[in-house]
Amino acid sequence: MNPRARRLARLLLGFAATGAFLALFARRVDMHDAVALFQRLPWWATVAGASMIFVNLFFMSLRWQYLIRGAGYDVRLRPLVSAAAVGQAGSNILPFRGGDVLRVESVRELGVPAFVVIGTLLAEKVLDGLSLAAWIVMGALMLGEGGAMFQIGLALLVAAAFGVVVLHAAAADTERAARIMGKIGAPLRDDWRQRVETAVAHFVGGLGAFADRRRLLLALAASAGMWTADVVMYAIVGWAYHLGVGIGAYFLLEGIANLALAIPAAAAGIGTFDYLTLIAAQGIDIEVDKATAYVLTIHVLTVFPITIFGALLLRRAFPRLRRRGGPRAEGSLSNTSL
Repeated sequence: MNPRARRLARLLLGFAATGAFLALFARRVDMHDAVALFQRLPWWATVAGASMIFVNLFFMSLRWQYLIRGAGYDVRLRPLVSAAAVGQAGSNILPFRGGDVLRVESVRELGVPAFVVIGTLLAEKVLDGLSLAAWIVMGALMLGEGGAMFQIGLALLVAAAFGVVVLHAAAADTERAARIMGKIGAPLRDDWRQRVETAVAHFVGGLGAFADRRRLLLALAASAGMWTADVVMYAIVGWAYHLGVGIGAYFLLEGIANLALAIPAAAAGIGTFDYLTLIAAQGIDIEVDKATAYVLTIHVLTVFPITIFGALLLRRAFPRLRRRGGPRAEGSLSNTSL
């Protein structure tokens, strides 16, 4: 199968999965009642909830700075905020987490090799999985739920913790990784083998924060801050809808919803986010009309503010768009942080 056919197959598979989840979602809800509830949502809940998205963005960018510094590149925080915002906006528009490509290209303009950035993005995914799985387990325990949700969260937590161990081992022994890739690339032509070895070295370098206990702890703390901001948003909207559930419910819902967003299907997690979050909400006895309005509100708050903000920062994230042929606005690496 040629590359174009593979891309088309992936798109068709993604849209088919999205359509299937949307159909399942539509079968379980009454949109008339949900829209009526949504229209009565207080304005303060929308403003306060949306503000948490930008707290999330700050901690996300701070964590990314720790990971990039762990790879040996001292990049200021401000351009990383722009790149992260544009990346999230891109993933809300493009299927299969296409915004990650924008993040790679944006930071590459700052002088960080592409495969180093890719390594830091993998590190992010593992840290996200660890945090969100922990949130599901915590939420289930707070609610006294020892069933399927707790077991799924626990299994994900173990898998994510194993991922941290694997990345630590790779980052701590870069020579072994280089030797392994040297054996794999041995049959290649010299120029191709050199490219592969360089790419692997950069990728493993992007995991450098996992070999530094202090930086890893800082990245974990930033992850906790990032996802706690989301829990606060979920709680604000829940209080506005008078869901009548404890704080554990918001930890649980936030963990499940964001893992659903990570599924590489259509843009913005349409379908997957709505259906899986609705199932989780109904699983903790939230009425279907309130659960539907709640899920749709959270999805809107998760997608629209950051997409608009990312669009506004597009030129800042890609200085060459702003100053064609001129010097880079965000320029080179800096030895000082914001």
